[in-house]
Amino acid sequence: MKFLKRALVSSIAALALAVGPAVSAEAASTSFDVTKLSASNVVVSNSSPVKTYTTMSYKIKKSDGWMVDTSIYGRHGETAEASFYSTFSPDNKDRVTLYPDESGLGRYTLGPSEVESDYYNGYKTVWEDFTDYTKGYFYVRGKTYASLSSKRSGSTVTLTSSTKVYHPEHYGKIKYNPKVKFQVKSGGKWKTLKTVTAKKGKAVYKVKSKSKKTYRVTFGQVSWATGATSKSVKR
Repeated sequence: MKFLKRALVSSIAALALAVGPAVSAEAASTSFDVTKLSASNVVVSNSSPVKTYTTMSYKIKKSDGWMVDTSIYGRHGETAEASFYSTFSPDNKDRVTLYPDESGLGRYTLGPSEVESDYYNGYKTVWEDFTDYTKGYFYVRGKTYASLSSKRSGSTVTLTSSTKVYHPEHYGKIKYNPKVKFQVKSGGKWKTLKTVTAKKGKAVYKVKSKSKKTYRVTFGQVSWATGATSKSVKR
């Protein structure tokens, strides 16, 4: 596959100019520079493979044809490869398939990249093959779920939250222990009463209130899981 890609890059230069035999240019100045790598974040809610778009920014000093292969690393190592070619439009974007059940959740790394570039220096074709160590990052997160139940005993309202996250390596939803914010609606706005770290997917908070009020629980996202907000309950 690498040979075919190299042949593609070389053919671009051959079509652009009448040139002599190609030579290696290890000592030549780099003609192509990857300046930025990025990708869209992904949310996983089932066992199917997921896709994301990768984008590369670059600078060219001199090049008649180029190809870039960017490695993508998940939690358990290399998981995919993004490819960019000077012959395609847009030449700086690619759509890749990820398998979170194998690669895990969390921060994924883009790069390093293998670069091949051809250019004509005035009397011969120069071919470069080198590694660019520019890196970028994106996140693959499991979708989370939050629910809230309540019961009253006199003036005491007991609020119990239940939190789960879809985890592809477990092929389903599992108990999740985020820092849960118990909130009450006051004056049209949500006010946090207490932040409690869930244990075994549960968090409990007791509040004193003689009148009925509206409650909910919420928590923010982390590197490997989304945030979520429960439906409100009135008690």
